[in-house]
Amino acid sequence: MSFRTPSGSYLVIETTNQCSLACVHCAVSEGADHPHNHGVGFIAPALFQQILDQLVAIGARFDTLIPFWLGEPLIHPEFGTLYRAGLRAAAEAGLFRRVELHTNATHLGRDRLRIALNASPVEQTWHFSLDCATRERYLRVKGRDLFESVESNLHAFLDETRRTGARWPRPVFQMIVGENNADEVDAFAARWTAACEARKRPVRLAAQVVPPGEDAVVFFRQLDAPTSVAQARANIAFRAAMSRLGLALPKPEASPEAVNGGPGVCSSFWKSPVIGWDGRVTTCVRDNRFENVLGSVVDTPFPELWWGERMRRGRAGAASGCYDGFAACHDCYIPRSSNYTDITEAEIAACA
Repeated sequence: MSFRTPSGSYLVIETTNQCSLACVHCAVSEGADHPHNHGVGFIAPALFQQILDQLVAIGARFDTLIPFWLGEPLIHPEFGTLYRAGLRAAAEAGLFRRVELHTNATHLGRDRLRIALNASPVEQTWHFSLDCATRERYLRVKGRDLFESVESNLHAFLDETRRTGARWPRPVFQMIVGENNADEVDAFAARWTAACEARKRPVRLAAQVVPPGEDAVVFFRQLDAPTSVAQARANIAFRAAMSRLGLALPKPEASPEAVNGGPGVCSSFWKSPVIGWDGRVTTCVRDNRFENVLGSVVDTPFPELWWGERMRRGRAGAASGCYDGFAACHDCYIPRSSNYTDITEAEIAACA
């Protein structure tokens, strides 16, 4: 059995599906109506460690660990235990090259700052999911009036980073751009560029892809909408806003959605397994209803689920654009979205 993963692979482990906000573009905002929210909980640190140990034991490698999915990871009462376990697996066993966290910064208090700021040899990036430049818009998009608290937390983060000289984490001030906030991209760019420059922190703007480096990034990401029609509108808003900022888009500007063709080859089957806080495993972060569930790491070792017979058959089908047996894939057009992670025929062959 091959345990190879191609370049750009990432393992998503959800620390919790509980969140302090209810962003309109997230399933959390649907409350109990969404199956992902039927039960709320935290991954057990022992289970988190067990997953890492199983992967280390077989010599697996992923490019990135992402301890996040739908919930706010800093809410986990033992977040520090989880985060440091990921760093150890990366630094001591080479399981990951880097660790990437996504947080809304509502719980970025002094205790979490002590966990965040470090001099580990492992590359670390924290995406601060902000999405707005004004308090009024923040409330409308994020669902709660925590704008000033979040900004205060992030200014403290920048101040403490400068004071301690901590190398990590690299801050990415992120705005997911859609029709409901595209008019604020200029103000967002100015706000966080100024915050970094005031503290002598190198910073740059980027769209679609976070560039390599250790400088701060004010980052604009295209919204993934629920339908192809809504996606087309979101794409227009995003591209117009990026043009206004003078930002180049690394991926083609021509509309890539699947309305222009078939589903294509989805890289998720090779690059991005997802483990929910309760141990269920699926093929893709967009399958937040667990329609493609492979099983649970509570009952079956993760390597058996991800590299087992069902996924071998699934990868063979996905390589030709066939997703029989994977319900979440049947009407998905994301393989042709600009947020999609590419995979080449050579990468597929190398993992066979």
